[in-house]
Amino acid sequence: MKEIGIFWIINGKIDGFKEPVENGEDYGDTVQPSCDHFTYWNEFTLRYPQLRLLEYDEIPRGRVVYDRKKNRFVILSSKEVLNNSKLVRSICQFYGLGENVELRWDEHYEIQGEI
Repeated sequence: MKEIGIFWIINGKIDGFKEPVENGEDYGDTVQPSCDHFTYWNEFTLRYPQLRLLEYDEIPRGRVVYDRKKNRFVILSSKEVLNNSKLVRSICQFYGLGENVELRWDEHYEIQGEI
């Protein structure tokens, strides 16, 4: 099943929140995840206690949304993430996405942390 959500990259692996498109929230021509990185951070750090001393935006991250107008899923993240084909494949696998995926850079996700 293809899903939308938010993700972080922890030691080269993708993890985060995912949900069916039908559960997302309409935002313009897109369907966005029902939660954001800030809101989900406390729950996420329960799985990764070593991250509790960090802020949610100190780790490489991104989101997957559905663009109704273009009829495809969009991965939004930093240049470093989007230029890494292995990570993009992992994101697609985590969310069950197929070939029809758009990669879209978003300055919001740029950080100085390492992947």
